[in-house]
Amino acid sequence: MPLVAKNSTTARQAANLTREGRQVLLSPLEAFGDILTAAEWVDLGLFPPAEKVAINTNVTRESIKAQDPNGGPDLLLVEDTTEVTATYDNIPVLTPDETVRALHVGSVPVAMTDALAGGTISPFAPGASIPARMIVIRRHQGGADPLYKVYWHPRVAIQNNGEGDNQNRETLQFRVPVQSYLGDLSPALDAYSAQVGPMGAIFTIPASKLDALLDILKAEAAA
Repeated sequence: MPLVAKNSTTARQAANLTREGRQVLLSPLEAFGDILTAAEWVDLGLFPPAEKVAINTNVTRESIKAQDPNGGPDLLLVEDTTEVTATYDNIPVLTPDETVRALHVGSVPVAMTDALAGGTISPFAPGASIPARMIVIRRHQGGADPLYKVYWHPRVAIQNNGEGDNQNRETLQFRVPVQSYLGDLSPALDAYSAQVGPMGAIFTIPASKLDALLDILKAEAAA
């Protein structure tokens, strides 16, 4: 009998061409001066239209081979994964507020006093990282209750990645390597521990359930 793809009736529908918006939420693991506590989250803001804000992965593999008993080329038996990295190489923020600008400095600000009261001072430390948690929400249109994708990373390192220009407007650029977390999950996610990897998890959730998921994730792996 002929091969019929399970999604043969939907795979080529023009309705699949939906636009997608992305939101990035960050929470420091430790208090960020007087600006953010470890329990608070910050929205990075809006991104330029052409930016995808996507994660890039790099996987290093080692081939395990065997001799062909018939004298031919070596036989590939399996490929072992020896190293995995995942990084948001560039997150350009088009509408940075004062909180996002403070994070972009890359080091914890300290309030100044006396004649300089009202200001802050931070070390100039290129390459410095701020340990944090991150949630990336990918919203797209389609149907009454569309499915959203939520990327949850319990450990990341926020880094200043310079400044850019988009549509004659300044953007503040962040680089965010995803780190491994091997701690315990809260009871709310314990039932899904087998599906949570060291770098987090990807949730596909109806739009109507997004707030319920974020309520769980906001305090997950906070310490």
